[in-house]
Amino acid sequence: MGTEVASTAIVSARARIAENVSIGPFCIIEDEVEIGAGTRLDSHVVIKNYTTLGRDNRLHVGVLLGSDPEDRNFKGDRSYLKIGDRNIFREYSTASRGTPPESTTVIGNDNYIMIGTHVAHNGRLGNNVVVCNYCSLAGYVEVEDGAFLSGGVVVHQFSKIGRLAMIGGNTRVNLDVPPFVLASDFNVTARGLNLVGLRRAGIGKEAIRQLKEAYRILYRSGLALEDALARIEREIPTEEARRLVAFIRRSERGICRAARVKSTPQHGRVGEEPANV
Repeated sequence: MGTEVASTAIVSARARIAENVSIGPFCIIEDEVEIGAGTRLDSHVVIKNYTTLGRDNRLHVGVLLGSDPEDRNFKGDRSYLKIGDRNIFREYSTASRGTPPESTTVIGNDNYIMIGTHVAHNGRLGNNVVVCNYCSLAGYVEVEDGAFLSGGVVVHQFSKIGRLAMIGGNTRVNLDVPPFVLASDFNVTARGLNLVGLRRAGIGKEAIRQLKEAYRILYRSGLALEDALARIEREIPTEEARRLVAFIRRSERGICRAARVKSTPQHGRVGEEPANV
């Protein structure tokens, strides 16, 4: 099949459009844009300079890709937005290119980015990430493979969300969320493991059992963080535990903590709220 371009669309002669691309009514494709084969644009989509899309992406009504970053430090230099294959961008979602000259915002493969979501400059989204309606990801945010962000989540700049983590709705993520963790509350708080996500990703029962023990050591043992990580390394030599430890050691903002509530008078101490593990 050949490329189909609506008569009302404006497509730069300098854009590179592959075969079997559909460009709907009133779309605007600027210079130095590349669109891979099989990609479909509904109406009123705008793709700005220096944006690259891979194969088989679907852009719904009003999507805006490659806009200048919302950053006062941006001086108008060339920078990029690079998007992989088979991504879905729902209505009025947006993604900006990088701020520093020649820098890049990167979105991987098979991501589902829902209505009204914004991915800011120099962000990094992995593969198979779900970002629900009206989430806002600030500059330099990193989201690893398989993470799930519920509706209304806001992510502070430079924060990181680990592989297969799940963030509850309307959460403010201002600290890093380790892989496999379920987090929620206005100030992001660890609530246990993302058990549903782990099972759907094919993580086996024994690996999940080991992750539960790693979570217990990390969040319930009362150990200092470095001591907890060292204990996990000694006692739980699984791939998932190694990923968990490596992520936390790389964290610059610090990781979210578990919820704490005051105990009843009969206990006479402050303890952690039970987690969904």
